[in-house]
Amino acid sequence: MSQTVRPATPKKVRKSKMPWIIWLLVVIVVATWWSLYQSKWFIAQEVKISGNSRLTVEQIAAAAAIPIGNSLMSINTGTVTSQIVALPEIKSATVERGWPHSILITITERTPIAVAATAEGYNLIDSDGMNAGVVAAPPPGLLIISAQPDSPAMTSAIQALAAIPANWKLIGLRAVTQDSVIATLEGGVVITFGSGERASDKVDVAQALMEKGYTLINVSAPDAPTVLP
Repeated sequence: MSQTVRPATPKKVRKSKMPWIIWLLVVIVVATWWSLYQSKWFIAQEVKISGNSRLTVEQIAAAAAIPIGNSLMSINTGTVTSQIVALPEIKSATVERGWPHSILITITERTPIAVAATAEGYNLIDSDGMNAGVVAAPPPGLLIISAQPDSPAMTSAIQALAAIPANWKLIGLRAVTQDSVIATLEGGVVITFGSGERASDKVDVAQALMEKGYTLINVSAPDAPTVLP
């Protein structure tokens, strides 16, 4: 008995779709890169600044040095932030991209609460004891502190100042080191605070001693103060 043998039907080989997916991804990446960095769709055309009161928009923009006309993505916001906070009047700054054509700058300025006399002029001092700008003359109403700006001594002096009540009529505050804060009041009362730590406790102790008529008071150790008539 004979049998006819038929050749096997060749199976169709499916072509992998992976190369097409890879090419599609490449095209998407290239198109995205081009639109962000090379096209005119997302370029810096303006700088918007908010939060300023002491400095003008022009002063902040000059420090930021935003390259108008460059793509937003090419602008390093970290570098811009560093350039802005280098200004002594600025405490902090946030720099963001405002799509499609803006750089948004939000700042927090230092608020002066005292003045320090230096060889360069008068430095405004904020609540952290930091330099908050230089002025030709001390603004009225701000106490002149004899201490180096941006130093532990100034920080201690500011801590003491924050605790001293207005009715003390403070006329002088000085500190050579962080442990040598001395306050001078109208009427010749001199109070040695030492450091700025426990400033509120030291004020309470000094107040009680002033009420007893003492004029030379040392509260650097508030639990064991010393006095002279």
